[in-house]
Amino acid sequence: MPDLKLKDYFKRIYDKTDKYLYYPSRKNTGIFITMLFMAGGSNHFTLLHGQNRSENVETQRKIYNGSFEFTPDLKSTFRHVDIDGLTAFFKKAVPDDRIRELMRDFGIPDDIAEDTGLFCKALAFQFEAFVQSATQDAEDIVLMKYQLLLDDDSRTEEVQTCTKYPYDVAIVSPDQISVHQIASHDKDVIHEWIIQNRGKREWKGRKLFFVNHAEVRPRAASNYVDIPDTMPGEYIKVTTSMDARRHEGKTVCHWIMIDDQGDDCFPDSSTFDFILIADFVYVPKKTEV
Repeated sequence: MPDLKLKDYFKRIYDKTDKYLYYPSRKNTGIFITMLFMAGGSNHFTLLHGQNRSENVETQRKIYNGSFEFTPDLKSTFRHVDIDGLTAFFKKAVPDDRIRELMRDFGIPDDIAEDTGLFCKALAFQFEAFVQSATQDAEDIVLMKYQLLLDDDSRTEEVQTCTKYPYDVAIVSPDQISVHQIASHDKDVIHEWIIQNRGKREWKGRKLFFVNHAEVRPRAASNYVDIPDTMPGEYIKVTTSMDARRHEGKTVCHWIMIDDQGDDCFPDSSTFDFILIADFVYVPKKTEV
């Protein structure tokens, strides 16, 4: 994915913010940065009560335009980025009738559904990426995160209405990578599932099963992955290794969760699927001198 510059990220959002967000002050980039930092969990900057002028937020204005670096010291003021706080800030800052315009600015096509809350959450994850980056740039993840959040949201409804057991719900984390861009000679592609038991039933003796293993070229180290006993509310992480040699193009690896009887716990669900997209890369053979 291409990198995104911090100042471009700020500008795209600031240009769409409502002027009433800054009342009783005038719309100001320094105030915007201050509010964003505060919403994200940093106490480094504060706003004066009443009206704020440009000179009160001079450093923040320089952070906005890139003339003052987002230094490691500044990043460390975010012990952890408050994703929910930032999401709420963006929802308040950008009017609903400008959300689609902002989505376009971040490369989200019009044929992808509009969900203000999930899009604002994707923007929050992008800021977290800047905080975690060693430079002023970060990988542009807004589109990817938004798609994952949309998928997660739709999967929540899917697994709640299509289950073998009542009150059984499995949700994969939006932090999970579901699409792997690989080379056609990659032997060990590691996929990690991050799954939450969000239902009311304890999981015992369950496994993930690679359903279409005989139909696709990529091979798993094992077609079964054990799931540890998991109480409601708990998260688990399990992995598989895929051999993608001699594989080109896009392949959906369809996995399901089965119980100790081998039955599909969530029939007709794609919750645990992931995608391998392989590009052919020519690797010349070594020749002896």
